[in-house]
Amino acid sequence: MTHPFRLDPRPPPGEPPRRSVLEVTAVAVLSLVLTLLAGAPLRSAPAVFSADTIAREDVKATQDFLVPDPETTAARRRAAEEQVLAVYDLDPSAAREVPVRLTPALTLLEGVVVGPDGPLLPDRSALARELAAHWGVSVSPAVLDALLVPGARAELVAQVQAVLAPLYRRGVVANRRLFLAQGQQGVLVRDLGSRAEGVNEDPAQVADFEQAVAAVVGDGARGDLSRALAAALLRPNLTLNGELTAERRREAGEAVKPVLYQVSRGEMLVREGDRVSPEQSRRLAAHREVSGRGGEWSAHLGLTLLVCAVLYCVYRYGTGNIKKFRCSGRDALFLAALLVGMLVLERLGFYLLGKLSGAVPADLAPALLFALPLGAAAVVVRVVLNSETAALFALPYFILVALPFEHGLTALLVFTVGGLAGAHRAAQACHRMDFLRTGAWMAAAQAGAALCAVLLEPGLAWQQGLWWPVGAAAGGLLAGLLALGLVPLAEWALGYTTEMRLMELASLDHPLLRQLMLRAPGTYHHSIVTGTLVKAAAEAIGARVLLATVAAYYHDIGKTSKPVYFIENQAGDRNRHDKLAPSMSSLILISHLKEGVEQAQQHRLGADIVDIIQQHHGTSLIQFFYDKARQQGGEGAGPVSEQDYRYPGPKPQTREAALVLLADAVEAASRTIPDPRPARIRGMVQKIIGRVFADGQLDECDLTLKDLHHIAGSFSRILAGIHHQRIDYPLPAHKEHKDHGDLDSQRPAGRGPGRGTAEEQDGEALKRLGL
Repeated sequence: MTHPFRLDPRPPPGEPPRRSVLEVTAVAVLSLVLTLLAGAPLRSAPAVFSADTIAREDVKATQDFLVPDPETTAARRRAAEEQVLAVYDLDPSAAREVPVRLTPALTLLEGVVVGPDGPLLPDRSALARELAAHWGVSVSPAVLDALLVPGARAELVAQVQAVLAPLYRRGVVANRRLFLAQGQQGVLVRDLGSRAEGVNEDPAQVADFEQAVAAVVGDGARGDLSRALAAALLRPNLTLNGELTAERRREAGEAVKPVLYQVSRGEMLVREGDRVSPEQSRRLAAHREVSGRGGEWSAHLGLTLLVCAVLYCVYRYGTGNIKKFRCSGRDALFLAALLVGMLVLERLGFYLLGKLSGAVPADLAPALLFALPLGAAAVVVRVVLNSETAALFALPYFILVALPFEHGLTALLVFTVGGLAGAHRAAQACHRMDFLRTGAWMAAAQAGAALCAVLLEPGLAWQQGLWWPVGAAAGGLLAGLLALGLVPLAEWALGYTTEMRLMELASLDHPLLRQLMLRAPGTYHHSIVTGTLVKAAAEAIGARVLLATVAAYYHDIGKTSKPVYFIENQAGDRNRHDKLAPSMSSLILISHLKEGVEQAQQHRLGADIVDIIQQHHGTSLIQFFYDKARQQGGEGAGPVSEQDYRYPGPKPQTREAALVLLADAVEAASRTIPDPRPARIRGMVQKIIGRVFADGQLDECDLTLKDLHHIAGSFSRILAGIHHQRIDYPLPAHKEHKDHGDLDSQRPAGRGPGRGTAEEQDGEALKRLGL
């Protein structure tokens, strides 16, 4: 038979824990988010002032950087451009075109007939005009007659070529003055035919076009046709290629790298009150660029991997070596949300400081950053979880917090000291004033750490350093107030049960306890006594006293639905279980766990109390109804399964749950002792604890034998005080001899001060304990 309300949420024993991929993925995603928050450039942007303005603050270089020198760069580029020679195109076709330009006109003379008395020309003047039109020079009759002589025309062509050839070899330019200005170091001559290039290192040998024409005409005799034709046919054969020259000079200038000079970290860029020069303005702009530039993707990747490794190592170390390290799914979500939220708060602080950079003096900037309440995270983790988790949480958290600070080591020192001091002080914070005291404690710790950091900074001005402890103290006070607000938020959002919440639940005016008192007064009294036992035992072994006590108050709230089915609420000799089958009776007893869990969840008592309600019977056997079922089964019935008469569990997982289990059994058994003397109470307590231990109900919690010894001692002392002997007060004379006799005569023979004989009381105890 399987119980219909199995409450054990744990996976079967053989199922391996599902971690690895999910854990690594979660840590990687969290690391990426934290890197984007803490690794981004969170420092306030350095000030930049335009040229010819007055600097409003001192600006020092926060790191080494390079500043471009535009004047030197421009000068070097101009020098490089000047080194490039001007390109002139050499046209080799100029000399070859001389006979081509002369030949068409000379063909006009080939058809002229020469007689004995001279050429027979129909119109000599017309022919001279036509030749002049072709060559651009006047042709006299004597010259015309000379050209008609056989072989004269070829000789004319040769003479013209002989006159022009030396000029073309030297080179003829249109503007020799411009040529000499561009060719002081020579010119680059490019042959348009062969595309070969060479340097003309003696530009003075190049002929100027106008001077060459004048020289050709002036060197010849008057009327010399060959020189006249040479002067007419002469044209420049060296031409400046301006486009190619400009392109090559531009390429040479671009090839020169920008000139940079280094500014060292700590170098003063500008002083407050100085007029900013153009050079200083360039330095400030370069400083802003390198300071405001985010890390390269490789730096972000490296930081992400580093954060991921730190988080994973801390997590694995905590789960493998520290028993109290709590990192369930809910705890992991809480810690991750707290990490991200606090870093977002830090980034917001840096952003606001950047917006106020012009209005806030530079000396106050670090002090304002130290005033951020970043130490509150360690306090919240300590209050919500425990000290071990808070210590492991603080390691990566404060490193991430210190990354964006200019004085990173100082920030790490201040916030770590303050956070751990506050976590220690908030160990048992139950009231609002406790958080204010924690804030004051953190303020003192952070101010002291900041003062030590000031003494360790030899180059720090005392006017600026005095503000650091002030800001750190303000940050400590604000951290206490922030923790006071975050703790209830964690309780509400994730169902945590802190000491503050437990103090609220400890009030006996809670609706559940009032309902328990009215509907099940016997159970209510039993719960109060159980809470007294648990409190003493928790103090003896160092467990969470308030959690164990409050859980004991609420551990049997499920009995309010069927109170009369539990012995402590029954009046008279009537027992509802007499008419029920043992299996049904066991189901009714077991059902108070499920109903108690539902009521606790409905009233948001918290996961810790819900777990203790669920675990306070473990998997113990309901011995009375199990034996009854076996007796009623007879010989013909099948065997009775012991598992059907055990509570569903799970067994107690914490020391507090184990204390409630033990106190519940011991308190119920103490009511059945015939003669509650201290020795008998001590023996009964040891017997009950031994029976629970032997049944394996304490296997999954970390109680030691020494703890069990202290628990037994504290239970015995409390029960001995509750059941202490009282003296018999004599009755008045007029009441001693009534018709019904005295009180002792009312008791049946053989009975003690309790109900029934010792054997009957033991039977009643078995019913109460389910044993």
